Amino acid sequence: MIVAASREGVLDGLDDGALVTLTRGGTGGPAFRVLYERHRGDVFALLVALLGDHALADDVTQETFFRAYRTLDRFDCKRPLRPWLSKIARNLALNELRSRRKMKPGEVPDRAASDRLRAEPGEVEGVRLALATLPEEDRAIVVERVLLDRPPGEVAESLGVSERTVRSRVQVALAKLLAALRNPTEDRHDVR
Repeated sequence: MIVAASREGVLDGLDDGALVTLTRGGTGGPAFRVLYERHRGDVFALLVALLGDHALADDVTQETFFRAYRTLDRFDCKRPLRPWLSKIARNLALNELRSRRKMKPGEVPDRAASDRLRAEPGEVEGVRLALATLPEEDRAIVVERVLLDRPPGEVAESLGVSERTVRSRVQVALAKLLAALRNPTEDRHDVR
């Protein structure tokens, strides 16, 4: 037990690239556990904001790390891990949202990341509903850049686009969000 605890302490001091290398090298359990503990909060926050449901976000968080573990050989250790994990999480969330929309058209997620917003209680509900009317890609970029306050470079890397494209997409998505807030009765899914 003491040996395992001291090994975990040593692993805690390693950067993500070193932990990925150890995981690939066959000592994956403890090294990957440190990566999971280090990044699960960020992944979960992103998924709660995108999906609006804590239980579903927890399930998709687990799936994100499962997929990451299975495809770790594709990760470039010279790059930051969080954008790569965010991309996996966002893709899984978008797939989930699309399948939910097919099953129940027009359904609004139960909860959004209202705890991440600084607004009055009545305004939070309006923002949550307006955010739910955005197309999935627009919602994802608003959540990552605005609600989770991720740097443009990190969002760009996770999306595979330039920082300039991120800034442009954020402006367009925020304009749609503002329009939805001004007229909450209109469905804006088809606005491009």
